[in-house]
Amino acid sequence: MMRALGAPLCLRKCTDPFLEEVANLWNMREIAKNIQPLCRSHAIALDCLHKHPTCDPHNLFKTASSGVEKMCGERAPLLEKVRPCLIKHGDIPAQVCDSRCHGRANITAFINNPAITMAALMGGNIFTVNEHLGGLCSGLKCALPCITMELNKVCPLSGWLTLDILLQPFETVADHLLDSSPLLKDFITNRINKKCKFLVQKSELIKLRKGQFNH
Repeated sequence: MMRALGAPLCLRKCTDPFLEEVANLWNMREIAKNIQPLCRSHAIALDCLHKHPTCDPHNLFKTASSGVEKMCGERAPLLEKVRPCLIKHGDIPAQVCDSRCHGRANITAFINNPAITMAALMGGNIFTVNEHLGGLCSGLKCALPCITMELNKVCPLSGWLTLDILLQPFETVADHLLDSSPLLKDFITNRINKKCKFLVQKSELIKLRKGQFNH
């Protein structure tokens, strides 16, 4: 996916080990135990990019991974409190929601889409990626309420904590959009995949944060 987006080689070199840790989470086994290695690899990736600022001059990786930064920093004390419960019971809700919302299946279909494969081979095409994001965004729209409610059932409040972390990168983008020029705002609003619009609309993200999942 990084290649399909046109990410330069130096950016991928800094972030690939982190993305491997993210992939480990998608095994849906011992998720809570894999958080600490994820945090360590994220810190290493940020440090690498800090040493090579021309690799990501617009801090796209920092924005995209801001949920991980929040989880490993600001929310770490809260996460530590629910960690024992999540180690025991956290995998099942993730597996249930993956089955219900087809998260891994959507990612596999996206990565193996011939248009995405071609975009990666040709050095990246953000418009092609955007055109085929619908399945991922629909899956996320299903997964956000699912994982919140299912986690809350087994480890009280852990669902809301997870939702807070998952929404962070989208809220960062939405905040940037609010402060952007009307031209850029209109361009993104008109161009972004229709199924993904809710992820960059501040009003919709506020509803999600309040648990208003049916709107």
